[in-house]
Amino acid sequence: MSRDYSRRSGKEFSRIASEYDKGRRGEDLELWGNETRRLANLEEEDLVLDLGCGTGLYTVAIGRESDALMCGMDPAVGMLGQAREKSRDVHWFNGIGEWLPVREGLLDCIFSSQVWHHIQDKQGTADECGRALKVDGTVVIRTIGHRQLHDKVVFKYFPEIKQNQLDVYPSDEEFTAYFKNAGFSDVEFHEYTEERYQTVEEFIEIATKKLWSMFRPITEEGLRKGVEDLRRYYDESGGAPVRNDEMITLVVPRK
Repeated sequence: MSRDYSRRSGKEFSRIASEYDKGRRGEDLELWGNETRRLANLEEEDLVLDLGCGTGLYTVAIGRESDALMCGMDPAVGMLGQAREKSRDVHWFNGIGEWLPVREGLLDCIFSSQVWHHIQDKQGTADECGRALKVDGTVVIRTIGHRQLHDKVVFKYFPEIKQNQLDVYPSDEEFTAYFKNAGFSDVEFHEYTEERYQTVEEFIEIATKKLWSMFRPITEEGLRKGVEDLRRYYDESGGAPVRNDEMITLVVPRK
């Protein structure tokens, strides 16, 4: 990710910071905090960096479930402002993945949630993760696998953005190559599916306000048609919520 790209991305996320958490209602933060603790073998006072922490939802959850010492880093100042309101126990700071402002071999774990599809220089970021982690350190990346993207219900209503997501989300093979090239010994993949429902009103708000980054490249026509289809579903179903399962892959590179 170039510095110019980071500034643009940071401004875009700062713009929606006050409403960002609306797009994450219903996420099982306890689950992801516990899975990160388990997969990274976190112990009390281990040092964990949340790379691309956003408003700090996962940062706080991991710290709560593991008693680890948490740092949250994000390029968007507006996001960090929201994060600081969630916890004063976390060290929040501004930065990007290609230039982690920490010394070599400092961290026990680096976590990131829905970040890697925004990173331009993915190999450089993997290299920095390897530099900043201790010898036995672990990365935990919360993302969506390509098989899961094909099953996401959001693309039933907004099909024109599907190919963009397949293009920007790294595949399992790409993740493996990045971290093997960065000197990691192993890369694991753990798939999860959680049954989840959203009201049509929530779905429309997420799409129209672009609270999920996947909606950024959508055209006005694609957005209009998707909203119409959701409203048609609402009328035909008598106001039933939309089943929109959470499909997540945790990528776990180990040094």
